[in-house]
This record gives sequence, structure tokens and C-alpha cells, in this order.
Amino acid sequence: MRIRLSWVGALGVLIAGPRVAGAVNPLCSSLPDPIVVTGSSAVGPFIQEMGKVLAGQTLPVTLIYQSQGSCTGVNAIVANAPITGTATYYDTTGAALTCDLDPAPVGTKVDVGMSDVFVDSCTGQPVPAGVGQFSGPVEAMLFVAPKASQQQAITAEEAFFAFGYGAAGMAKPWTVETNLMRRNALSGTQGILARSIAVPPGRWKGVDKSNSQGVLDAVVGSASAESTVGILGSDFYDAHRDVLKSLAFQAFHQNGAYFADSTATSFDKRNVRDGHYVNFGYLHLISKVDTQGVPSTPASKRFVDWVTGNTDAASGTPAPFMIFDITIKAKLVPGCAMKVQRASEGGVIAPFKPATDCGAQFEAAVASH
Repeated sequence: MRIRLSWVGALGVLIAGPRVAGAVNPLCSSLPDPIVVTGSSAVGPFIQEMGKVLAGQTLPVTLIYQSQGSCTGVNAIVANAPITGTATYYDTTGAALTCDLDPAPVGTKVDVGMSDVFVDSCTGQPVPAGVGQFSGPVEAMLFVAPKASQQQAITAEEAFFAFGYGAAGMAKPWTVETNLMRRNALSGTQGILARSIAVPPGRWKGVDKSNSQGVLDAVVGSASAESTVGILGSDFYDAHRDVLKSLAFQAFHQNGAYFADSTATSFDKRNVRDGHYVNFGYLHLISKVDTQGVPSTPASKRFVDWVTGNTDAASGTPAPFMIFDITIKAKLVPGCAMKVQRASEGGVIAPFKPATDCGAQFEAAVASH
């Protein structure tokens, strides 16, 4: 549509791992067959869907996730930066549990960094030798408002003045800086939208709400619906349409504004898939690789193969799920449903023809929402 302007095993038995003296959480490293990922908070629903399936296997795999921002995920691999503190893992129902990572100075080594933006968007440099960047599902990044807002669309120019200048930008009704709910320079959500509105990620006005959940809570909890706008991945938005509304977006040089979907109420991501809605990116998986470009550890190879669909018997890793189903449940777009592609952040949108087109299958799967 265009508008003008602790782990629960397969049998459900709680297994408690070893604990540090005085701690209330198990050690992440003590959980069954852990795979450690960190980075984008926007991919939380995707990780959750994978995690609950993996936890229910006869030989369980524990997906351990720390939500920090896309560029932190990139840095964990490129700069060999271990993580500390706590992380999330999931039981067979998808309930989030908490475990303790190994403390500093050693910390816990990350198997895969999760990023909504390309590596060079975070580092300013090409992907270094020994590091691989693999593309997974597609996600739209959105400007969102409280459900009570009367606003329907936002132009790139309006977003430029609102997030670039705050109150001084006079982009009515978004002139109250404390009601501009954003992320930060390490966020993939902000990084993708930054390219579309010509405001560098580190120079946005508004309030840093830390992660996607923080933005969601702040937008929903705002007492000033008309002056409130935030940024979220479409997966977070789609799960909370009862309390949020998405604003159609009109890019520079476009003649009208487009929702990510064909209408305000559909889930088909048709305007993303055909290139009319420009604020989209790929879930990038960053890992160390060998000289053949293959993820260099068993844990990283399993995870990358599962997400990218490289699960054939000859060279891939058999998966305990269909990645198409996981992608749909997490409200992302499988690559095989796309008709366009881009090779760089905010780059030219070019035609794309997948080896196997699953567009019709995707639309049928999401039509039940």
C-alpha cells in the first residue's frame, strides 16, 4: 500500500548446572552443548524460536544469547572480544532463562556474532582475513508510533529533521526530543535507518533506550502519542501490533510512502520483497573461518549452516528443524521469498531471482496471522 503525503530438557526435567559461589544462575559453559551468539537485539525472536527447538532434542543443544547491538556482535569476532556478565538461553517452551558467563579477564568466547548490518558498517574496513560474513533472513526496520497516534507515515526528510536536529528540526509532530525513542551507534536497526535518512548513527537526537525491548516499552508507555516515534525491527513490531502502529516510509526521491507490508494490516512484507520499502537488511552471521571460508569451529559451523540452509548430507550440517519454519515463526523474511537484493548498506536495490522461489509459500504461511 502506498500513502501519499537453567535448561529444560526433552523430558521437561529441569537440569541445574554448576554455580559460582553466591550466584543464582548456572554457568553458561555448564549447560548442554552450548553455542554462544551475541549482537543484534532485533533478532531476539529468531534466536528464541531456534533455542526452544534445540532445547527439546534428544541430545539438547543450548543456544546462549547476549543481546548487545549489531556492532558489538561484529566486534566479538573481528576483535576476538569475549563476553562477560549474564546471557539468555531458552527452555522447550521458549521461556527465557539466565546463565552466568565466565568472568573477566577471560570471559566467554563467542561462536557467532549476529549483525543486522554489514561488517564494514561497523568497522569502516573490509571483512578481514579469517573472518566470514554469511547472510541469513531479511528484516525490515521500521519507524513506529503508539497505537493511539494519528500519524500514518513519515518521510525521509521528516525523519532527517526529527532525528538529526530534534526540537530545532521543527518536524511536527516529532519535536519533543524525549519522545524520540532510538537505539545507538552500535545498533543495526539504527544503522540501517541512518542510511535512509542521511543522519549518521552516532549523531541521532532522542533517547537511547538500549535495546529493542527498551524502545518497545518506551513507545508503548508514552503519554504523548502524537509526538512519540521509535525504531524497531519488524519482528518486534509484528508481535506487538495490538499496542503499536508502523509508519509508512517515503524515501528520498520516492513519490509516496510505503508500509513494509502491502497494507497496514497484512504480514506479507510484499513491499520489502519487491524493493518499494527500502529500509531492510540481512541477518549477518559473523564467524571465524578457515582458509576455505568455512566456519572454523563445530559450534559456529552448525549454527551458520542451520541459518543459511546449508543442511545437505554431503557438505552441510543436518538441522533439527526447517529454517523456513523458524524464520516464519520469528516474523522474518526467508531469502528465497525476495525479489530484490542489495550488496551493501543502503546500496542499490537490484533484481534478484532465488534458486528456489518460496514467495507463494511465504505468503500462504503468513496469511493466517
